[in-house]
Parts: sequence; structure tokens; C-alpha cells
Amino acid sequence: MIKGVQLTEPPILYRGERILSLAEKLADPKSIKALSDILDPCFAAALYYLFFLPYPIIEERHDLPPNDMKKLQLLRMISSSTQISAIKRYTIADSATSMVAAAVFINNLVKELQRSAQSKSGRSGSRGENSWKEKVGVKDDSMIAGDEAKLRRIIEKALRESLEVTKQAKEIRNYVARFGAGTGSMLSLEDSVSDILRLARNTDVQLILETLKSVEDVEAKIKKRVRRTPRGELDGYELGSDIERVVLSELALPFEAFALKLAESSLLLYRKIVQEGAGPFHVLLDKSGSMMGLKIIWAKAVAIALAQRAARERRTFILRFFDSIPYPPIKISKRTRGRDVIRLLEYVARVRANGGTDITRAILTAVEDIVNTKDKKPSDIVLITDGEDKIAIDAVRRGLARANARLHTVMIHGNNPDLRMVSTTYMTVVKLDKENALKVILSVTK
Repeated sequence: MIKGVQLTEPPILYRGERILSLAEKLADPKSIKALSDILDPCFAAALYYLFFLPYPIIEERHDLPPNDMKKLQLLRMISSSTQISAIKRYTIADSATSMVAAAVFINNLVKELQRSAQSKSGRSGSRGENSWKEKVGVKDDSMIAGDEAKLRRIIEKALRESLEVTKQAKEIRNYVARFGAGTGSMLSLEDSVSDILRLARNTDVQLILETLKSVEDVEAKIKKRVRRTPRGELDGYELGSDIERVVLSELALPFEAFALKLAESSLLLYRKIVQEGAGPFHVLLDKSGSMMGLKIIWAKAVAIALAQRAARERRTFILRFFDSIPYPPIKISKRTRGRDVIRLLEYVARVRANGGTDITRAILTAVEDIVNTKDKKPSDIVLITDGEDKIAIDAVRRGLARANARLHTVMIHGNNPDLRMVSTTYMTVVKLDKENALKVILSVTK
């Protein structure tokens, strides 16, 4: 049906089966199976390539079996829709997003056909399943004009409702891909399509991604922690007397000139550096009831941006929510993978703000997390809260010293003198905007 695509090949049929499986998770599986003569793996795979290819060509065939002719006519209607070009802005040459778009469209198409069938059944008293089945099929190899116009409207609406989810899936996929070098490969993201689809339909994830857009240029502002070394990465040139790093052109000088420059420490040398390692990066995020609304969304976005920074710096990242008690953490290793980022987004979106506040207990729990990693390098704890809870200052100081960690406090719409005393950096955030988010992300320095 799609020129150049052999829909009967096993790998392509398997892709179609996965798309139908995703669609069944979104809709009533019985509804999709009721249209199994149309919505089969071949049609799902053809729909995928309709989104994936820049200029898919639908073959002109008149020798196909009746069911295949129905699929062909349905594909022609979809490809000629005014809405498909808007969706293809996000799906062209993107395997994961194309699979999401195909599954969501099938779900929306079935729902619209069911609504139409129920409406017609209510007026005519006919059986609903047969009536909405007929809207996809043809009688005597020709489409009834009235049904064709109605089916086109159903397809337009199904595509229009698929656009927003497809857009969100693309944004999630792009964010995962740029989270860290070497992450978010096509293969790993294809394996996570069901997770991407679930996240794309989550309102909180949409709000977090919108907030993250305002701080996505943070990477360019993060300065690497480096130190000079005789052996390492080439960083430039300098003058000195270290023979091991001398630029080769200096060796072409006459012996007397070379000896003079060596004595004066004026030889042209390669400047070499190595990036300094650091210990775990731990974020404590207050989820008490007072954090409800924009506060928790902004804090979640900052936490994810800090996870991106930890990935760039090859640091272990730990995120733990707390209210009156600390909750189980999520940990991402130094080598971040695409699935880890999706797991982080899913975890963050699932948490809701409620409960009280116990900051001391949260900090001491974070200290234990860091100690258990057995990483002796200096670590950072970022506490994001609006709580004015009393702090056990001595206990916190002893814990931070034991873990070789610094505490960076971000106080939202409030002030806590106790936290100010024990924190290496202390920020009060009055306005939850891009500028303050950037200050938080960049303030965690060694």
C-alpha cells in the first residue's frame, strides 16, 4: 500500500503489532478487535510509515481483496487530510514519535467511530457495531458519498485530537536525546514508546516541560571544573619550561635559542587539563501541602534540570521527595541512559504535594544516601523548600561533615535562619521564573 514498503515482512508486521498493542492500552481492546478486518498489523504499519516518511506514496491498486481495498481507501483519506501535515512536523524520520502518533490516531479514530455509531444507533435503532463498521468499509467496492464525507470529518477530528499528544511525545523524545552525550538512541527510545506515550498524556509532564524550556540554555552557562595537569585534554597554549609539553615547532630552533627559552621559561607549551570529578548530586524536594500549585511544578523542573547538569558532569544523581517523612529516592548513575530519563520524568510527575515538613530528617537521610554510595569526592545536597521548620543545627553540621557534602538551600517565598546558618549557599526565591531557576542551577559550585 505504501510504495517501497513491504508490509508483509516480519519486522514491519512486528512494528504494526506493537502499535496495535499500544492502541489497545489507550482504548477498549474489544473496540479495536471489532474492526480487526481493517485495524490489523499491516494497516498499523502502513499508518506508521505514513507519519514517518517525508513523502509517502500510496500505491494505486485495483486488484486487492475487499478488505485491503478498504484499508487503501482509508489511508488515502488520511494522507489527504489537512491535519496530517501538522502532525508530520513532529514525526518525520522519528521512529518513536511516529509509533506514538499511529497508536494515538487509531485510539481516537475508534472513539470517534463509536460516537458516530451510537448516534446513528439512537436514531435508527440499528446495531451499533455494524453501523460504525460500515463507515470504514465499502459496499460493492465503492464508497457511499454520504458516508465518505462523514468519515472524512471523523478522520480530521481524530488527527486533530492526536496532534497535541504527538507534540508532547516529540518534546519528551528531544529532551531525553539531549539530556547527556550518548543518551537517547533510537533503539532505546523505541523500547520506551509505551512510557513516552504515557508521559505525553500526563498534564504535569506537559507543565514541567514548558517550565524546562525557559532554562534549556543552562548547559552553555555551566563551567567545567578543571585542573591543570601535565597529561590530559589539550586546552590551548602557554609559556613555560616543561619539556614534556613542548610544541614540536620549538624543537626546530637552534640549540642556543632553545636553551635560552628553556632557561627563561618562555618555551611554547601545550596547556592540558583534566575535568575534576565530584561526588553524588542529591536533590531534596519538599512536597508538603504548602508547595501545591506553581511551587511544586517549578521545583520539579529545577530538579530535572539539575539532573541534566549531573549527567553532563558525570555525577551520580539522587532525587528524594519529603514532607514529614523522606520518601524512597530515585537514583541515576553517572552513565545516564534514555530509559533513566523517562523513569525520572515519570517518577517526578507522579508525586503530588501534601503533608507536613521535617527538614532535619530529610537532610540526615540524604547524608546517609551519600555515605552509602562510598564516594569520597565532595558532594552537593540541594534542598528546595518553602518550610520554616526548626533545624537541629549541630546534627546537620556533623552529618554534612561526615558525608563531605555541601548544603545549598533554595527557599521559596520564605526565610529560615537555621538553614541559612548551615548552608554553603542560601537563596530566597520570590519569583518563580527563568532567571531564578538559572541562578539555582548555576549556584551549585565547588
